[in-house]
Amino acid sequence: FDVAASRELAEGAIWPQSRGSMLAARMLAPEPGMRVLDLCSAPGGKAGQLAALMGDRGRLVCVERHPGRAAALERTLHGQRVTCATIVVADALEFPDAGFDRILLDPPCSGLGVLAGRPDARWRRTLEDARDLAGLQRQLLDHARSLLAPDGRLVYSVCTIRRDECAGVAPGGRQTLPHRDHTDGFYIAVAG
Repeated sequence: FDVAASRELAEGAIWPQSRGSMLAARMLAPEPGMRVLDLCSAPGGKAGQLAALMGDRGRLVCVERHPGRAAALERTLHGQRVTCATIVVADALEFPDAGFDRILLDPPCSGLGVLAGRPDARWRRTLEDARDLAGLQRQLLDHARSLLAPDGRLVYSVCTIRRDECAGVAPGGRQTLPHRDHTDGFYIAVAG
């Protein structure tokens, strides 16, 4: 089945995601009527899944820093007929709104858990880049915690297997591994 060429994808009825990627929204467990924040939201697969879990009822705020990626995110959500989402073009570290019931933080990462789909990443990443990313991830997580409502839930998700970016940022999470779980390498933690 060629998902990329399918009528279902063009009509927004489906969106390709690995089981590892889908786990983040399931762990966040948004409900209809909630205020949900998706930081670092593009390209929109997880945002669409969040809207579906919310029954497209409530408020889903999708923050994306890059205007081009935000435009692609908007097209994705429009194609999926999501009506509860608002897209905000902003740096996640500067996003000021607070009091969210649920927050998904899926920050930039080394991507070493999805090499099967992006094999060139192994030659574009350096150890120094990965260390810088871990520092950014910690900053983003601290900021995300400040935006959470008192009884809210925050989920941290990265598509990597590097400990520095996984348990080194948000301890106590679940690591999926391709050879064991038959899906991409993801790390997902309830961090607040």
